[in-house]
Amino acid sequence: MEKIVSEIAGTFIKNMVDIISAGETLEKMEVSVLSEIKSCASRMVGAYVTTVNEAIVAEKAGRRKAGYAVERHNDVRKMHCLFGLLTINRTLFKKTAGGYEYLADTALGIEPRSRVSTAASLALIKTAKEVSYAKASKYITSGEISRQTVMCRVRRGRAVEDVPEALRRVPELHIDADEDHVTLVGGVNTEVPLISVYEGIASKGKRTFCKNVFHISEYGKTPDDLWEQALTEIEHRYDLTDTIIYLHGDGANWVKKGLEWLPNAIFVLDKYHKNKAIKNITAGLEKDKRKNFDKAIREALSTEDIQLYRDIMRCLCDEMPERADKIWDSAVYLANFVKGISICDKDPRANNGGCTEPHVSHILSARLSTRPMAWSKETLKQLAPLLAAKQITLQQLQPKPIAIPKPLRKITTKACKEFLKRATGLPHPNAIGTLPIRGKVTGTQVLLKQFA
Repeated sequence: MEKIVSEIAGTFIKNMVDIISAGETLEKMEVSVLSEIKSCASRMVGAYVTTVNEAIVAEKAGRRKAGYAVERHNDVRKMHCLFGLLTINRTLFKKTAGGYEYLADTALGIEPRSRVSTAASLALIKTAKEVSYAKASKYITSGEISRQTVMCRVRRGRAVEDVPEALRRVPELHIDADEDHVTLVGGVNTEVPLISVYEGIASKGKRTFCKNVFHISEYGKTPDDLWEQALTEIEHRYDLTDTIIYLHGDGANWVKKGLEWLPNAIFVLDKYHKNKAIKNITAGLEKDKRKNFDKAIREALSTEDIQLYRDIMRCLCDEMPERADKIWDSAVYLANFVKGISICDKDPRANNGGCTEPHVSHILSARLSTRPMAWSKETLKQLAPLLAAKQITLQQLQPKPIAIPKPLRKITTKACKEFLKRATGLPHPNAIGTLPIRGKVTGTQVLLKQFA
């Protein structure tokens, strides 16, 4: 084993010197250097796994006491890791209790039958949140695994709730609720809801941002289940005793359901949908008339003067009889949420939120609907929470990890120390400049000697 470690280190140093000695620009060296680093890391980790495996095989008394007998040697396993393709040899053991097990895999926490390591799987999931499965494979494993494998990793991803140690007390909370329209396999459209919770809008220079925002997205849940989850996550973070909650949205039934779950909640019609409806009402008018009617509609709604509002709608219908149906559709929509509009004038704090469309665009639409693609329901159920989550974990295939038998734990620790001892027998990096130069002397070697 000591010879193998020395050979790996020696090969790495030689190849690195060859790359640098070629005299190429840094831009051209980068790819070769990164490839060499990954190759060295892969071989070194493989050597360590071999050390652990050999130590377990050599400890016959401990194995027999734990009920393990050697069944087969040198079973090759290849696994994609963050540093490249890892190839390892290990021994298969037969258990007295029944079944078989690779004790080296168990000792090192390697998931059975997995072709992708846990760290690489998490990296694939995080990358797949932003780009396609094919690009995620290209960025993390140089395209060596299929899109199907990336999808399987995404379906095993789980969102981790980021819960603070102590409950926060804030005077107000703003909740944006909206949905993204997504195409399913087969061409059917569906909706993926998004709930964003934050403490209002703050500014940093010329830019504004939502304070302490977190997102919740679930596909396939009923509105009651979704809002129950939202309330639970909010109560894990905040003491809502004296907090006023402003619920911003377009007024859809599932959004209004949140008023039944959230304490001290006030509905605020999202400004995007309000402005969209007003523009639809005044569409087709000349610029000056449109501006005057727009101002009159906003004043009637902010003061809740429904009679004046109706008179304005009748006047517009007389002005444009061909658009009467569209005008009344938008007018009824605004009238149904007149209190959600007037609250912005009565309570200035209600204006300190309302970012539903940007949140949906950045969190969901950027991955689910901006490009022509279709999704399965199963994938949406797993991917939607991941898109909204700040932290992600990987669901293990086995409910509980297999614990290595106690007599063999010391073997693993001993093997680790032995490996480190052999590795530290190599020349220290500070001493490399003092080593004698053999063979042809290059300009790079002379330069390194000067700085040694």
